[in-house]
Amino acid sequence: MIVILIISACVSAEKKLALAREKDPQYQFDKAAVCLQYNLGVDEAIKYIDQALALNPRHTASLNLRGLTLMMKSRIPAAIAALETCVQIDPSFSEAWNNLATAYDQNNQKDKAIQAWEKAFAVDQNYNAGYNLAKDAYEKSKYDSALEWIQKSIVKFPKSLLSYNLQGLIYEAMERFNDAIDSYQQAMKIAPAELNVQFNLAMVYYKKKDYVNSREILNKILPQVKDESLKSRVQEMLKRLGR
Repeated sequence: MIVILIISACVSAEKKLALAREKDPQYQFDKAAVCLQYNLGVDEAIKYIDQALALNPRHTASLNLRGLTLMMKSRIPAAIAALETCVQIDPSFSEAWNNLATAYDQNNQKDKAIQAWEKAFAVDQNYNAGYNLAKDAYEKSKYDSALEWIQKSIVKFPKSLLSYNLQGLIYEAMERFNDAIDSYQQAMKIAPAELNVQFNLAMVYYKKKDYVNSREILNKILPQVKDESLKSRVQEMLKRLGR
């Protein structure tokens, strides 16, 4: 009888715990995050996010994730609404500012995007925001500003392949070829198999008229390239170099 009572008490406790979890917005958020992590479906993730927000409409982690998932669904205005609510509740949520900026950018609201990236960076030197500001400046041929932003981003997160690659592109545009080579080599230390970075490095050697190193890199990566666009560019460069 005592054993039966103990088992019944344990089952009852488990049910109470399960019920409490279902009413916890963080638990619903965690389930949404698992859906995204293990590719169980964006719609399934949104279902749990909506449950979290029904329990607590001010749950900022869920608002931020809702913005991201809606961007995945190309529902940009709705994503903006969720992310704007998120940063209004918590202005110190730098990643939400960065995501809001990205949503603005996808909605062709570039000025708002830049302002939001700047806010994200001001909060805690968000390296993603620094990268995005550098990329924007690079695309506008504002190379000094681009270099300043990307270097700030690298200081915050010195293991970013994308940041070192972008720094290389900026230096290359400024015709600071040795600095570009250093940047691409730093990127390759982080991801030695990244073929786009190796191609960029080969291009800098070509611009320096160091055809030996350029040809060597291109011949090395050609058999590994699967992307047809990149393969075509590699083959074109090798033709120029006489293979």
